[in-house]
Amino acid sequence: MAKRFLTGCVAAIALVMAMPSMAMTVQDDDYVDIPGMGVSPAPPEGTPFVLPEGLTIEEPIRGYNTYDPEDCDFKYADQAVGKGEQVRLCVVFNNATNSPITLQLPPGLAFVSRNLEKQNGIIAQRISIEVPARTRYFQPLFTYCVNSGRDSASFGDEYDVGNVTNLPAFQALFQLIEDKVITDTNFVVVMSAMKTISNGEALDADQLAQLEAL
Repeated sequence: MAKRFLTGCVAAIALVMAMPSMAMTVQDDDYVDIPGMGVSPAPPEGTPFVLPEGLTIEEPIRGYNTYDPEDCDFKYADQAVGKGEQVRLCVVFNNATNSPITLQLPPGLAFVSRNLEKQNGIIAQRISIEVPARTRYFQPLFTYCVNSGRDSASFGDEYDVGNVTNLPAFQALFQLIEDKVITDTNFVVVMSAMKTISNGEALDADQLAQLEAL
């Protein structure tokens, strides 16, 4: 059974990550809702994300149609960046400069649904996107869901760029998988970990072992 996550226990999280056989035990009354995650209707908190000068994102960002991506410049899933299957988006960038811009999306960046019945999404590894000069550039982006009980994103759903989460448990996870190769098969290990943390719980020994083995 997953244990409850204690806010601010950075040292304890690091210890669990380093020693997967150990369990972290806290009391139920230590549990806290995480804004924008789990069952929380609040927007995700964290550090605001700032785009490079000359680059903008069209909002609302819309859900991505995997099977017929006409509205994403006919870019299919093999041209997508990121992993995850429940919050798949088509992000449209506008580069107003005369040079290509290489954009870095940091792990923990949230994409926030305008509909509280639909999942928010978060990326778990750094994503690099090169946006050509003077171009309206379409990019399929796959993210991990972080809301219990909400529906998956679908074509036409509306999203906005959110904050970059500072939650210690997420930061520990991102550090652990920073250099891992996440594929269309093993991403479910990361998806499970993201769901556990977003529900305010700590990763158990089995999850940590699976992440280490990626």
